[in-house]
Amino acid sequence: MKRVKEFLLLSILSVLAFSSCSKTNKPNTIRFSHFWTEPGQRVVLDSVLSDFHKENPEINVEVMDLSWADGKTKLMINFNAGTAPDVLELGSDWIAQFSSSNVLEDLTNVSSLKPRFANAPEYVNEPGLWKSHYYAVPWFVDTRVLFINNDLVTEGTDSLLLRSNFKVSPLSYWGGLYQIGDAVEKKGTGKGIGVNGSDVHRLYKKILPQIWSNGGDIFDTIGNPTFNRKENIEALTFYVKQLDAGVLETQKNLDDLFKRGKLAILYSGSWLFTPLGKVGFHWYCAPFPGNGGHSGVSFAGGEYLAVNGNSEMKLQAEKLVEFITKPDNELRLAKAFNIFPADKKLQQDSFYLNRNQGKVFIDQLAHARMTPVHPKWLEIESVLEDEAAQALYKKKSPEDALRSCDKRVKELLLEP
Repeated sequence: MKRVKEFLLLSILSVLAFSSCSKTNKPNTIRFSHFWTEPGQRVVLDSVLSDFHKENPEINVEVMDLSWADGKTKLMINFNAGTAPDVLELGSDWIAQFSSSNVLEDLTNVSSLKPRFANAPEYVNEPGLWKSHYYAVPWFVDTRVLFINNDLVTEGTDSLLLRSNFKVSPLSYWGGLYQIGDAVEKKGTGKGIGVNGSDVHRLYKKILPQIWSNGGDIFDTIGNPTFNRKENIEALTFYVKQLDAGVLETQKNLDDLFKRGKLAILYSGSWLFTPLGKVGFHWYCAPFPGNGGHSGVSFAGGEYLAVNGNSEMKLQAEKLVEFITKPDNELRLAKAFNIFPADKKLQQDSFYLNRNQGKVFIDQLAHARMTPVHPKWLEIESVLEDEAAQALYKKKSPEDALRSCDKRVKELLLEP
């Protein structure tokens, strides 16, 4: 009920905020909202949409540009006002809020889209599922890995490596990762490990992989919160411990530190590939490490396409979704957007496998997870980030922080 109310409350703003997005007067036109607004991205997207019109001359496409800052709110306002686009792009952690509110079209039995679900990894399909029905088609995915400044690591850890006689890479398990960061810190040539501080919508992406890679989870199989379980406390404790071997900053500042050659170990994404092509130090990527015999599991995010459940042109909208997720078009767009296609077969394209460190990302995508599918995820995420920050800034112990998180999330889930 609260989610429905949220949609209704936003309707008050709809006339002012979205008058420019009212239903089009053009005949046989579907409206498509998306977030790929940079000039280079738009050129390729517009080209694909032009190809769609050539193949379907009876269908016009009107594009709505959205930003990540307020796009979700605008879409919710649109649904309230009855002016929502026919086809919309959604982030993986938003979908449940929309699908559970009955505003998206059920795509489960659309035969032309079934290959899209079949070709995506199981964890990639999960955000688009609600009560065993598909409401969003996987389009793109991305993940994060370790970026290593080899110059800092080599200069700072030669004696450590010789002394320890590592039988496996020290970056492949938590203890070794910490030792490397600590050695760089003690050498004084740079910072050891980059640790995300309070950073909205980013901190949880660092905490969850620690939890998953220690065999933990934040919900049980029937959806009950399990934040304060032993494995999770161990994971947060280790994340806080990394401060002793590194630096606490926002993701942007950590990325900048690494690009300037001042940080040895960074957990980040493929958006760094382009700027790192110009740096004067040696770097490479490594998979996110596991602990205690558990495999390393990284965070993955995704972009999805959905159809407005109240669209008057559902068949045409489904046809557009089918077209822009066709393997050749999905791959073409993914390359232009510097992201990975959701289709696991397309991830094996030479474009990804042959670029510097590209294979590390492809391998990590096979060992990744997305956020839990929950209509209140964004609220849950906020609680987790708040409590994790309390631990990072030494205002609470990791155990107390996660105990408080568990209590707060349980209270949140009891709200209507």
